[in-house]
Amino acid sequence: MALLVGSPARADARAELEKARASFLARNWADAEERLRVILDPKSGLKERSLISQARMYLGASLLLQGKKDDATDVFEKLVLDDPTFEPDPLSFPSEAINTFIDVRSSLLEQIRNAQQTAARLAAEKKAREAAEREAQRVWLEKVKAQASEEKITVRHNRVVASLPFGAGQFQNGQPALGWVFLGTEVAAVAGTAVTYGMYLYARSRENEELRRPGGDVNRLVSQYHQRAEDLRIVNLGFAGAFVAIAAIGVVQAHLAFVPETAEKKKRELPPLGLRPSSSRETARTALPLSGISPIVSPLTGTDGTPNGVFLGVSGLAF
Repeated sequence: MALLVGSPARADARAELEKARASFLARNWADAEERLRVILDPKSGLKERSLISQARMYLGASLLLQGKKDDATDVFEKLVLDDPTFEPDPLSFPSEAINTFIDVRSSLLEQIRNAQQTAARLAAEKKAREAAEREAQRVWLEKVKAQASEEKITVRHNRVVASLPFGAGQFQNGQPALGWVFLGTEVAAVAGTAVTYGMYLYARSRENEELRRPGGDVNRLVSQYHQRAEDLRIVNLGFAGAFVAIAAIGVVQAHLAFVPETAEKKKRELPPLGLRPSSSRETARTALPLSGISPIVSPLTGTDGTPNGVFLGVSGLAF
């Protein structure tokens, strides 16, 4: 039904276009303008793009030949914007109309090209700006994650710990290699002192037994045990002196290199994305380390806040 009603309307529009063209060729510009405005009505006029472009070309030429150049320019602009590929027949229109149309099309195409270039430049700048913002956000997020995954702890040191032997001051100052040197040598000196002292006591006891033996020192062992005891005493004093000397050097070095406080960084895990709730048993199992034994060196203070001792020990769990 719509097809039967619409076909006569389109046929009438085509017929009116031919009548307008005849008026244009007859140089009746006013009649051609009137007919063309009717058939260019969006509601009741032409629907085909090619016919609309031809009608606009005739309308623009009619207006131009009547001296209405501004109105003709507006019509040509609409024609170019709606149909940039339209080419007028140079034999159907006067050169003045052809030249005006070409000028309008050139200026519009240049504007369109500039607008496209501006739009492309703005799009590229927006894309680059968004990429820079994403990169800056990524860097910021990495910094936040790094800061969140570390816990900074300030450990205050004490002169009392620096005055202790066995490398305690070196360990406190953050010199573990030097601390192990002093610890090892001083332990070796203490062990040597203890061993030689035991051997010295044994030699003295054997000397006394030989002196009390009935019949006197038949085998002349008293002088041998006595000499052995004297030698062991000298060695024992040497180990003891070495311990005192090494301990004193360690204490002096610990005070010279004393560091009032140090900042330690402790790693802590961040919760993963999409973490499902875990049971209390799993939480307890993952919260406790399988092995976490560490030494503790901590000064003890009195009620008035002055140091009066030190605590040595270990803490942690082992499974």
